[in-house]
Formats: sequence, structure tokens, C-alpha cells
Amino acid sequence: MSHHLDTPAAREDGRVDLCDLYVFDGADPDTTVLIMTVNPDAGKSSPTTFHPEVVYEFKIDTNKDDMEDLSYRFRFGEPDESLEQPFTVLRAEGEDARSGTDGEQLAQGRTNEQILLTEQGRVWAGPRSDAFYADGVAALVFQQAALTQHTYLPNVFEQGFNVFEGRNVTSIVLELPISALGQGVIGVWATTSLHGHGRSVQIERIGLPLIQPFFNIDDERSEAHNRRQPREDRGSGRPRVAEIVTLFTRLAGTTESPEAYGQAVADLLLPDILHYRLGTSASFSFATRNGRRLTDDVTDVVLSLLVNSPLSDHVGYDGGIQPQFPYMAAPHIVTADEPTVLARAQAQAQALMQSLGQGI
Repeated sequence: MSHHLDTPAAREDGRVDLCDLYVFDGADPDTTVLIMTVNPDAGKSSPTTFHPEVVYEFKIDTNKDDMEDLSYRFRFGEPDESLEQPFTVLRAEGEDARSGTDGEQLAQGRTNEQILLTEQGRVWAGPRSDAFYADGVAALVFQQAALTQHTYLPNVFEQGFNVFEGRNVTSIVLELPISALGQGVIGVWATTSLHGHGRSVQIERIGLPLIQPFFNIDDERSEAHNRRQPREDRGSGRPRVAEIVTLFTRLAGTTESPEAYGQAVADLLLPDILHYRLGTSASFSFATRNGRRLTDDVTDVVLSLLVNSPLSDHVGYDGGIQPQFPYMAAPHIVTADEPTVLARAQAQAQALMQSLGQGI
């Protein structure tokens, strides 16, 4: 769920796997916070470090043309014996933001330390508690029942099993003055790209939550989505989003015009960019999609949007975020005998399907 383990490349190396993106107003006045997370199930299924040959980027559209005008780039060195890494923060603007791996250097530092930027602002990078929460197992069963059996099973969410509880990710937390990002509404997405010989190849991207697991379910579609640019989404991704939403609303019987509703949701969700009005209180809800806070219940929002009716997975935020920078909770201690997230999910899925009498 979320974008955890969504492609073969991601399952092979969690350091390139973008899990979640958050954009919200900072605790300090007149600041905006951007967070990306990688390494799902860090310390178990994935490493806790960043890839030295990958550029991690926040892409920012400041003029609503679905193209990046700013890029904040992070490049990491090899980890030492304590798994800490040196890293550099770069900022590129205009055409330079859309390609390449360089930019104006804003800071150098090491992971697990707060680093101040030369243009104001600060950054932190390292392992933290995974802020994403959802009954990812029930969501998968719910989805497969609709896609393979044309069956609507909202009761799968009754148990409220958070498959990500007690697990970690690796995060980059960037806090900037609003003045560094422009004014009005910005569009944000994050990317991971392999770099070398002056060029980079995009591996993954993320904007809105849950686009991949609900609308790009198979590896082929997921990889195609990751390779595209947001400005290409309406042409390439819109038919699939509309098709999925049409199917669910028809099965749920929540609208007289499933096709029209599907088209409307596709227009709402694409391009896959997280929009945020600078200087306002962020909230990703059914009524207001304005940035995304660490506590926002995005699974309930997307499920309700998918079926055109209130629907919850009955999993809530379990607390732990910090009121101040770097905001994300400290990492959990995960013991060697605990199963991986995938093993935990597989066991729960089998139990859930048996309880439902389903052979999905």
C-alpha cells in the first residue's frame, strides 16, 4: 500500500522506492515542510541508508503548467561503519530543474543531523518511524474482489489491521521559508533517479498518495507511470483511472452515471501532483486536497473517492509525530525475529480470505 514496494526495482532495492510524500505548513511561522520517504520496512525488507548513485529530488511547479520550476536535489556518499552518510543539498531553477543532477549548493552535512541551508531553511535525513497507516491487506482483497470477481466487499475493512504498525522508513525532511517557493499554489512531486556521466534516469516518482496501488496495480502500468512526467499523465493515465473508478461505483451502486463520475475523478487526480497553497493549513481530505500532513487519513479519503461514498479501513493514526522539526517520530526498534511487512501481510491476507470464504 501507499507506494511501498510498487515495482520490481523497488522490491529489489528499497533505497530507490518512494513510499510517501508530505507537504505542510511548518511549526515555525512562514515556513513550508516537504518530506519524502524511501526504504519501506527499513531495517528488515530494506536498508536504512540512501543509495550513493541516486539523486533524490523534490520537484516544484510554481506557475501551474505541470512542469518543475524548482528542484531540490539530494546526493549521498557511501555509508560509514555506523551507517551514517555525507550528503549535499542542491537547488536548480528553470530549465536546469528539469534535467541534470547539479545545482547551486545549499548545504553539506551528514545523516541524522540537522543541517542549516545557506538560503535559510534546514534539512534532516535518516531513519524514522513510518507515518503511513492503512489496512493494506484488506485494501488489496477489496480491490481484487472487484477486479477479478466483480464483487463489492466493503466488509473486508472491519478488522482494521495496520500492516505498517511499528515499522520504519528512511526520510528526507526539508523545511524552507515560504519565500523560497514562490507564492500562491505550488505543485510538488518527488523522484528518485540513477545518475552518472552527467545524466540521470528516473526510477520512481510520487505526488498524490495511493495512485499506484489503486490505479497502477500491475508492474507494467506502475513502471510506465514512474517513467512519465506529470504533464503526460492526462493523456496516458486518465483512461485507466476512469475505468477503475467506473467499475467500483457501478459495483457499489453509488451513482447513476458511473462513467461520468469516473471521468470526473480522473480529471481530479491527474496529473499526479500534490498541490498546496503556501501559508495555509495543510489538509488532505475528501473535501480539501491541500498538501498532506503526516496525520492525514489518506486511505479513507481515496477509498471514499473511489466508491463515491464514505468508506473507512478503520485504521487511525497511532501518534508519535513531533511538533517541531524534523516532525517524524523516532524509528521503532524492530527485532530480528519479527516478520517482514510482506510476510505479515501475506499471513493476514490468508486469514482474511478464509474468514470471508473467498478464493481471491
